Amino acid sequence: MTRIWMGLALGLGVSACGGTAPFGDDDDDDTNTGSDSVYFTDQNELMTLNNITYDPDSDTLTLNNIPFDDPDNVYERIQSEKFSNSFDAYESVPTSGTNEVEYFAVFRRSDSGQSQVAAAGTNRYVNFGYGGAGAQRLGSQPNLPSSGIYSYNGEYAAVRTTRDGVNNGVTFVTGDANLRVDFDDFDVGGAAGGSISNRQVYNTNGQSVGALDGYISLTDTTIDFENSSIATSTATEFDGTGEATGAGGNWQGVFAGPGGSEIAGIVFVEGSEVREVGGFIATQ
Repeated sequence: MTRIWMGLALGLGVSACGGTAPFGDDDDDDTNTGSDSVYFTDQNELMTLNNITYDPDSDTLTLNNIPFDDPDNVYERIQSEKFSNSFDAYESVPTSGTNEVEYFAVFRRSDSGQSQVAAAGTNRYVNFGYGGAGAQRLGSQPNLPSSGIYSYNGEYAAVRTTRDGVNNGVTFVTGDANLRVDFDDFDVGGAAGGSISNRQVYNTNGQSVGALDGYISLTDTTIDFENSSIATSTATEFDGTGEATGAGGNWQGVFAGPGGSEIAGIVFVEGSEVREVGGFIATQ
């Protein structure tokens, strides 16, 4: 409850939809905040997502603790989506005449089935509103190598919300995730870092509308060998000339698969006019 009221204190208000500003809490206790999962709830009080559930039989996504998205927290697949990678697009479907808010999400379960990531956002608030991202390890915790330098490459997707007074809206973004991991140095902590590049932009129907210049830098950080995870570090967006755009935030992740051969991670960057919150799956 406290976290939601903090959002209100920051001036969070509904935009372009009926009803009053958000209040209360999502009472679903289906949370999973153990060492097998990472979320942004500690980095940003409006990043409230704290659990992900996916039903492959019905192709429905359930995202817990995002206020007013759906009474059952359910997101439906956007069938018209034409992403260039293996992520898929989803949306909550507000019932007309209610206080439900439209949210958009991206999701991917890894090819191995050992991990999954999701991210969500909306443009229905005066500021960026609620949302979040999560990465979950679905299999057993791997024993990580004690030495060696490895490359991890894979796919990224995000929900990007713009608040520039002209083009207030939501788009989807896909991209490439490229990471490097040193399991030996720093001495007992290892090191991990990388970037998100080749970002392609899609409208809310999942249709391609262009590309974003530049990239997101994932600043080097340490490895938590006890939990087979990657500690939180800085994420910074740069434009096509190599200049920082002013959007920054955090990234983190978990290792999955035999020997930690897979990384599921989450990324968010936020500036005065834009927020991008996403996730990636990368393998050795």
